[in-house]
Amino acid sequence: MKRYAPLLLGLAALGCSRATIGTASVPVGDDRSIVFPQFSEQAPLRVGVPGQPFVMDGSVLRALLLAANDFLPPGRADLPCTDQQASHVFQVIQREDILFVRIDEDPSACGRTHPRFDSGARYAISRDGRILRRVLDGMEPYIAPPNGGVIEKAEPGMSPSFEPKRPSALPFLGPPDAGMPDAQAP
Repeated sequence: MKRYAPLLLGLAALGCSRATIGTASVPVGDDRSIVFPQFSEQAPLRVGVPGQPFVMDGSVLRALLLAANDFLPPGRADLPCTDQQASHVFQVIQREDILFVRIDEDPSACGRTHPRFDSGARYAISRDGRILRRVLDGMEPYIAPPNGGVIEKAEPGMSPSFEPKRPSALPFLGPPDAGMPDAQAP
């Protein structure tokens, strides 16, 4: 029992900090200079493999808790399975002093085969626990066109940037069946 005491104490402290983080309103920044890494560039290491110990420092744990509690606030038993923290997977990438957290729905946790459309989120969290940027799937911020945000007018059916302009005068070829011989009745 003595060797499990630190683990039990740590879990108890985790429960207390989670309740505190979930009830306090955490300001969310929108620093658009932060570019999220591609979480799919390399295969992630799975934490929680039976019999395999793992180490997680406090700032990583805090970032996970901040993101999870902001995206899916805990403590509501009436939520459907797909809206509970336990029904999601979390990925973390650390770059310098920023922890990037990716949250995705785990459809198998709710007996489904596919996740809902736009059901995840990305967070950039500083090592001191500030949410620097949050982007919900399907809600990517607007990116201005490369020409400085000027929207060009075009003729109906034409894309000003990708298609050549139509010649001013096209010869009239007649209806689609013009010039085709009529089928002879047998």
